[in-house]
Amino acid sequence: MTTDLEHLLDALADPLQPVQDDLLEAASDLDSPRLQAFQTAWSNLDPTRRLQVLEHLGQIADEDIELNFDRINRLALGDEETRIRRQAIQNLWECEDPPLGEQLARLLEADSSGEVRATAAAALGRFVYLGETEEIDEELLRQVEARLLAAQRDDPDEAVRLRSLESLGYSSRPEIVQLIEAAYGSGNEARMQSALKAMARSASPAWEASILANLHHAAPGLRAEAARAAGELELPGCVDDLIELTEDAIDEVRLAAIWSLAQVGGQDASLALTRLLESIEAPDEIALIEDGLDYIAFVDGTRDISLLDFDPEDPPR
Repeated sequence: MTTDLEHLLDALADPLQPVQDDLLEAASDLDSPRLQAFQTAWSNLDPTRRLQVLEHLGQIADEDIELNFDRINRLALGDEETRIRRQAIQNLWECEDPPLGEQLARLLEADSSGEVRATAAAALGRFVYLGETEEIDEELLRQVEARLLAAQRDDPDEAVRLRSLESLGYSSRPEIVQLIEAAYGSGNEARMQSALKAMARSASPAWEASILANLHHAAPGLRAEAARAAGELELPGCVDDLIELTEDAIDEVRLAAIWSLAQVGGQDASLALTRLLESIEAPDEIALIEDGLDYIAFVDGTRDISLLDFDPEDPPR
């Protein structure tokens, strides 16, 4: 009897057959023998077919959290095709396995493609965050930070340097502040955007003045990044500006402002989103506002529960 995996591999071997998502589910959580069978078939597919498979795996994994294709994506990190290695990194965006951090650090250091190095640099931000929250060991954190610092300083590709800076935004190392300040003060729009993203990841309200200064910048990309940073850092002093940005002419800016209002929360933000919901017709904005109001209600409800649990005789922690 033909197994589901064998059926999948037979279908993939026929370039005239479209990639079928329902068949790809058989590639989830492969054990070693089945991974070996997949690898053998994979090596016989042409690059376009391999890329199609990875793109579909990424899509269906996002739609169904029960599916896990990490072992296939890890296999594809060693593919000879740049676009396939890059897609594999993107597919692994949720994977927190420490050996993946080591593998991404090696790609950042040595991959021949600037696109792959930039994608690896962006993905390593997750491991800096995990290190800062003590979810991976300090040795791996230092290894990842060292690779990112070297790439931020020396990589010939500007995109790699910028993605490295953004990922270092999660780091508490004191020298990161100077790197962010240098990028922010460069006057270069792309570097300033990366600096604002790094500020957002720093968890430090010390950047509030810089973020406020860009909420009404002439460049839409800087307005959007500043709006996102205001939300990530939950800066109440930015609420009035964010409310103004919900009427911005640029979609990206409006959407960033809407979600950031939800992240900052509070009565003014909630009221602004409620009023906005009554006046717009765009389905994507309506859905985002509704999600934002649900988020505010959830956070407020959690806060209320915490207050109910509070005993004034409890010692401070």
